[in-house]
Amino acid sequence: MIYNLSKISGAIKKSLWFLFISLLFQSSIYSQSVSNLDKFYTLVDSASSLLIKDLGDEKKVKLELNLGVDYSVFANKVRGNLLRNGVQLIGENSEEQGFVRVNFVVDNSFVGYTEPEKDGIFGDFFTQRTVELSGNYFISNQSDIQDFKLTVKDTINVEDVEEVENRSYPFTQGELPPEPFFSSILEPVVAIGAAAVVIILFFSVRSK
Repeated sequence: MIYNLSKISGAIKKSLWFLFISLLFQSSIYSQSVSNLDKFYTLVDSASSLLIKDLGDEKKVKLELNLGVDYSVFANKVRGNLLRNGVQLIGENSEEQGFVRVNFVVDNSFVGYTEPEKDGIFGDFFTQRTVELSGNYFISNQSDIQDFKLTVKDTINVEDVEEVENRSYPFTQGELPPEPFFSSILEPVVAIGAAAVVIILFFSVRSK
């Protein structure tokens, strides 16, 4: 049987080029993960939007924020969202009339990651990220306290986990499970096996 070495070489080059393009396209899809802090900012905006909806026609608010030490970074996000939506914030010593008092509380947060999973045999490890924020708010002219618990989930590269967390804010950090043992050893085994097959085929072709 006669083999055309140039055709075989060309086919191998095309396969390697296709693999390179695929890996490059994959990396572009999952690049630039949003930070955990920015995810929390999004949830804070959602929580304050719920407050704005319940305020109805009330446009003058004396706002009290109970965020503790951990979540004080959210204060300006809450104020900013209220102001952008036409709510006038009344100062504590103001003589303004016709306002309502609002007490806004953030009492818990959570960041979690699922067990990493490999994206294909030679792909990167990815994990599903979960970010949660909970709390409540009270409007003085209403009888009930409104609770909120907001969650956002997405998938990020395991290599980006350290980058998306913020050491200055411990609540942005979560526990990442270790990579599966068998998945971590499968790739080098497959790579060695593939290399061995290529070498065997190469010398088989040359000997014919």
